[in-house]
Amino acid sequence: MEDRVRRAIGWAATPLRAGLTYRRYVHLLLGAVLLLPYLALGWLFVTSFTTGGLDPLAFVLLLVLATPAAIGVALVPGVRTLELTAARALLGITIPEPDHATIDAWPARLRAAGWLAVNCVAGGVIALLTLIAVPFSIGFLIAPVQELPPFPTGWGAAWLTIVGVLIPVALLHVVSASGAGLAWLAPRMIGPTRTEQLAAELEAARQSERTLAERNRLARELHDSVGHALTITTLQAGAAARVLESDPEFVARALEAIAEAGRTALAELDHVLGLLREGEPDRASRAPQPDLADLDALLTGTRSAGVQVDAELLGTAEAVPSAVSREAYRIVQEGLTNALRHAGPVPVVVRVAVAADAVELELTNPLGDHPAGQGGGRGLAGMRERVGMLRGDLTAGPDAGVWRVRARLPLAP
Repeated sequence: MEDRVRRAIGWAATPLRAGLTYRRYVHLLLGAVLLLPYLALGWLFVTSFTTGGLDPLAFVLLLVLATPAAIGVALVPGVRTLELTAARALLGITIPEPDHATIDAWPARLRAAGWLAVNCVAGGVIALLTLIAVPFSIGFLIAPVQELPPFPTGWGAAWLTIVGVLIPVALLHVVSASGAGLAWLAPRMIGPTRTEQLAAELEAARQSERTLAERNRLARELHDSVGHALTITTLQAGAAARVLESDPEFVARALEAIAEAGRTALAELDHVLGLLREGEPDRASRAPQPDLADLDALLTGTRSAGVQVDAELLGTAEAVPSAVSREAYRIVQEGLTNALRHAGPVPVVVRVAVAADAVELELTNPLGDHPAGQGGGRGLAGMRERVGMLRGDLTAGPDAGVWRVRARLPLAP
């Protein structure tokens, strides 16, 4: 029995303790405030018609002008945004953001007008109950100690005190229930429709895809540029260490090549970090990126590591679109890196042919001592991603005793 009484008291006191109840009360009273001009306009028309203050023609003309204006206020753009803001702040609910392209479309405006009407009606009812409950509650509380006709007074009217306390409690329960109803209804009337939700989800998925694609692109840039520089530097440093005393001129050239590779890698790293660093995308995006026009420098740097590179360039590199030219350069760079990393300083043959509709790349090198290791890292996956973005074709693998990489990049992917 005591538990039941305790639970009943807790249930009765819950709306009084919850701050959400009073925020929803404010939301309902705002609806009543919005209802007042419509009530005043209706009262004006009724009194004018009943008292004969307006002749029938003037009454109809005024009605024709006032009615569209009264309805149009609820249909102006931006009403739905205001209603969303008020519902989130005062009803304590989370409503997803509607599609900005359709937030003020006519179907959305009609739903916003319907929500405004619901608010006005609910707020009007709560305001009326408040106007009735407050004076009655005060009257019941003071009637036992002060004569207040038609209420009884004295000890026989002590029960009125209990009623006076229960009236605001009951009112707050009604407010709580009404606010909960509005909180349930708001997402369905002013929230995003199923179509808008699908559009928002699709845009979020596209944004996530763009972000992932950009991260993958930057990872490829770092892997190819810095990885190539480190591979060349490692080979040159090893070769220089072996002839440190017998061939000082070679050591000097190797150190210079290492310094140049380091400077190139730092420039590439600065470009990628500039893309990642907030506030500097414009400067970084204008940084020149190597393409087929820089192929000679790439081959020269590779040869400086003591690698024999035979290169053949057919066609004009300037005729290749910049995006295709950059990806072709990176594929050749990664092919050279893979050859040095997995087969060592073996001879490499590079062939680049610029045709009317595509760029054809081919790199071959002996398999070396560890043929199984060829193509096992991220480099080959990066090549496939680059070729896939351009709708090209790539084959890589052992072929007649050599490791062969072939790529075809359409000029108009």
